[in-house]
Amino acid sequence: MQKIIWIAAAAFCLALCGCAGRPSQAELDAAKQQAIYASDGAAWARLNHWANQHDPAAARSLAEAYAASGTPQAWSQAAPWFQRAAEWGDGLAAFRLAKLYAKGLGVKPSRAQSNHWLHVAAERQQADAACVLGLRAKDAGDVMAAKQWFEQAAAHGSAEAMFQLGIAYQEGIGVPADAKRALDWYERSAKLEMPAALQTLAMAYQAGDLGLPRDEIKASEMFNLAAHAIHDFESEVF
Repeated sequence: MQKIIWIAAAAFCLALCGCAGRPSQAELDAAKQQAIYASDGAAWARLNHWANQHDPAAARSLAEAYAASGTPQAWSQAAPWFQRAAEWGDGLAAFRLAKLYAKGLGVKPSRAQSNHWLHVAAERQQADAACVLGLRAKDAGDVMAAKQWFEQAAAHGSAEAMFQLGIAYQEGIGVPADAKRALDWYERSAKLEMPAALQTLAMAYQAGDLGLPRDEIKASEMFNLAAHAIHDFESEVF
């Protein structure tokens, strides 16, 4: 009986979806939350319907709902929808797909595929994707490529990339050492609550480094901010 009720509700929902046109981001977010946290069958039906209309944002939302569902098959269900959304032009889906290939979640692990989708995401202005490419270039010893990727990522708001540029200018990695520019990048990153940048500034105030005056009170404030900062840089899973 419950299954019949669910199917009827889903059918009613699909009828509504057919008249509603392309969903707004608010509608997608609401349906995703209802699907994940309320196990709402009608919400799952809406997401499936929208995603099957080749809507990239809807496909990504459905993938995110599957990924957050906590079921044993969560990633194997999420991966195909991240793939479709990425192929249909969604930059964030391309970045998430790169992560799946890096970790082997729902797909066979592939460094080549991960790199491919990172480049696609970076081309679509995904800051974290550009930052990951910068970190990979840095690890490979290609400091010039790393600098270019970090600059691109920083231009699109990546606190991690700003911090990495601070390190580059402080230590003269791929650029002439420049304490003033290093401080500028650290401060930009710190304004976005990057813990490592806040800690770096705190230590600079303690030591009177980077052209800053010694200031134990300011250092203590920075350490406290770092301890309570919430940083959600997605590249940390790579």
